[in-house]
Amino acid sequence: MLTAAVDSYLAIRRTLGFRLRDTEMILRDFAAFASAKQDTHVCTRTVLEWIRTAKGSPLRSCVRLRTLVRFARYLHAEDKRHEVPPENAFGRHRPHRRPPFLFTPGEVAALVRAARELGPEGSLQPHVYSTLFGLIASTGLRISEALNLRIEDVTPDGLLVRNAKFAKSRLLPLHPSTRSQLEHYLERRLQEAGTCPFVFISVKGVQLHANTVRGVFHRLVDALGIARGTLRPRVHDLRFYFANQVLTNSPTDYQGISRHMVALTTYLGHSDARNSYWYLEATPALFSKIAERCEDFAKGGNP
Repeated sequence: MLTAAVDSYLAIRRTLGFRLRDTEMILRDFAAFASAKQDTHVCTRTVLEWIRTAKGSPLRSCVRLRTLVRFARYLHAEDKRHEVPPENAFGRHRPHRRPPFLFTPGEVAALVRAARELGPEGSLQPHVYSTLFGLIASTGLRISEALNLRIEDVTPDGLLVRNAKFAKSRLLPLHPSTRSQLEHYLERRLQEAGTCPFVFISVKGVQLHANTVRGVFHRLVDALGIARGTLRPRVHDLRFYFANQVLTNSPTDYQGISRHMVALTTYLGHSDARNSYWYLEATPALFSKIAERCEDFAKGGNP
């Protein structure tokens, strides 16, 4: 019974655009545990026992509990026999935001150059990775969005990003230099592996997997010695790089910055501008611009 309830819950939430990969894993694991105890409904005692016996950090326990609470509320609305566990049974642990690694333009350029030197010699792979890393850094694409790009998604008007986060799609205009590099790559890509519909392909000629990309990325940044203390760069940090470059190079007037934030929100695929501020970090260049604006305002200029 609980397995069928999990299927129904996931199906309804996915129609709203949620992917729920981790949620599905948690709920199916719990359903198997509860079924082994012959539970037909969500029982608080079983939920807490399952979480205590599962391996993981205190934060992971809270994630499991929150997931079960949402699931139990959904079921409880129609059947009061489903119990809703107490939300704070394992404390109030909150996820800690991992600080992004802030690439410099020189480091991004070095990464792209290093990707061009990858093997096997004479293969398409150096072009795949150099184009992929350059495209993410110049458009702010999520890695999943970049890897899901199909040949027909590269249009005269820009990149068509289909069914991204929350099942949304968007069109990204490209800078002429970005378009030139992408078209140059696609020309060779179509000659060597024209049957696969995806833009970025593996050495086997199929869609490139995100874990493979991350492995190559980490190998390159380690070889280049790109680091800030103990903070290790991630592919996702190229998206932070794009967002910060947009703000750093935006107009300095209030209206110009506002327009840039609206454009950045749309370009990144966010539904709310508040989500875009998550990607903005204090960099020396931004601090310099802030200081200049504060000085102008102190002298009687406009804010």
